[in-house]
Amino acid sequence: MLSEDNALGKLPDARYLKLSAQYEQEQQEIAQLAAKLEREIETETTQMVDMDKFFVLADRYANLTELTAPIVNELISKIVVHSPEKRYSRKHVTIEVFFTYVGKIRIPINIENTDDEGIA
Repeated sequence: MLSEDNALGKLPDARYLKLSAQYEQEQQEIAQLAAKLEREIETETTQMVDMDKFFVLADRYANLTELTAPIVNELISKIVVHSPEKRYSRKHVTIEVFFTYVGKIRIPINIENTDDEGIA
């Protein structure tokens, strides 16, 4: 142990102070990391509960035949429409849909050209 080696004269005072300071810094970093990991675990647990709530909600509308405003309001918490951007000589608008309980889910959509004007 450092303090014993220092007390017995095996470790010079300057070296003991340096190693002791490094040890204290490592302990602080470990404590901060542990707190961060605990917060992440809490977040993950909350997200898992939210996913369960979303699945219950999604199951309720699994055989949906008509989409109404109240259903949309229950399933979707917000929709963000970004400013248009020009990409490859076309106008591109990004739309983000945030679902209730789970937020934004990436759903890949591939839309083919449907007319002569190149609107996708």
